[in-house]
Amino acid sequence: MKTRPRHNWTTFLKLFTEENQGRKTRTAVFEGTPEAMSDYWLEEGLPLVGIDVDPDGTDGPDIEIMLQNQPNCTPLNMTHTVKGARFVKIILSASGDADGLEVDNGRGETTILHFQN
Repeated sequence: MKTRPRHNWTTFLKLFTEENQGRKTRTAVFEGTPEAMSDYWLEEGLPLVGIDVDPDGTDGPDIEIMLQNQPNCTPLNMTHTVKGARFVKIILSASGDADGLEVDNGRGETTILHFQN
């Protein structure tokens, strides 16, 4: 039986963080089917601090998206964790206006992080 290689998301997401650290974000979770989709907007305007991967999560890799307000503002920290991530899609555009990240957990939930200009 042939096994599929496991991608090293840590390397890609570390580079993604380095390139986008400090950019303001908008984060949401979409769940359901295309016919019955619900969206939950978690935040708008928090700068990206980092994205981390725990490859040894219970149901597969866990991905943490860490956001934090600027030091001179009212402190607001947020970490959103996608447990058992199955699919990661980095979205890059030539202008940077449509850059972002999508993380699917394989159970009908997709976390979407978009950058704001």
